[in-house]
Amino acid sequence: MKVGGQVKRLTLEAGAADAGRTLQALLHERCGLSHSRARGLIDAGGVRLVGGHPIPAGEYARRLAPGERFEVELDPARRYQPKKKERPGRGYRVVHRDDDILVVDKGPEVLSVPTPLSDEDSLVDRILESERERGVKSASLFPVHRLDRDTSGLLLFARNHRAHVELKASFAERAIERRYLAVVEGRLEQEQGKFESRLVEDPKSLKVKSTTRPGEGREATTEYRVTERLPRATVVTVRLVTGRKNQIRVHFAEARHPLVGDRRYGRPSPHIGRAALHAASLAFRHPADARRMTFASPLPADLRGLLRSLRSRPG
Repeated sequence: MKVGGQVKRLTLEAGAADAGRTLQALLHERCGLSHSRARGLIDAGGVRLVGGHPIPAGEYARRLAPGERFEVELDPARRYQPKKKERPGRGYRVVHRDDDILVVDKGPEVLSVPTPLSDEDSLVDRILESERERGVKSASLFPVHRLDRDTSGLLLFARNHRAHVELKASFAERAIERRYLAVVEGRLEQEQGKFESRLVEDPKSLKVKSTTRPGEGREATTEYRVTERLPRATVVTVRLVTGRKNQIRVHFAEARHPLVGDRRYGRPSPHIGRAALHAASLAFRHPADARRMTFASPLPADLRGLLRSLRSRPG
């Protein structure tokens, strides 16, 4: 341990016995910090991977791998306190924030980005307003992908141009993993399957459909796996290989299994006021240091209620 002034700098290495333990526990044990102060040290940017970027605020439960080495910069006189949890915004909550990216959990009935077809404020508008209220100067937000207005769940944004370029490249290379939970009408015969088509949008109705006309549309591939069979409905986990507008909704509707509650491509449901679709998980490499980032979103109340109702229906 080297001491420069009052600041202590040390290197911690996770051993075989530390595998699976949390970073917070390692700091508590090796540095003699209370759990609260260990969290505060992480939030203050005082812990980083050797040769890498600081551990993002809030990553107290980061699981250790044998051989991982961390640089710690600790001021013994400083009272390190964990940052207060960010209050949810209107129709969203922040799941992760650092200098380069923002991951949010979007509620239903919220536009992802501004559109000339509506003067309704979007998720982007609301987040930028919150950033300015937090004192962020020249706040920027770059959407990396979108969710339909009705769709709830995880959305990824870049907070600067460099991160945006890196993440868009990852999307183009199909290196960003997105999984959805959907509830579709009827019984899917196959336990798992894949839809492949080319999608085109009608310029008048703005509805999307598959086309077989040469040279038209954009490639769209949707993979699914059945996770639960209900009376007159099926719950599926969906993986997007491509990410086209309305892709999941269109593919299941064209297979004669529209999403429950999808008024646009199916029919209304008395059990839910929107299409039963939720962006449940997101995984990607961080644009700054390529570390693996994974996030999961719990089912919102309306989808939980839908499942309770469908499970109680007679077959």
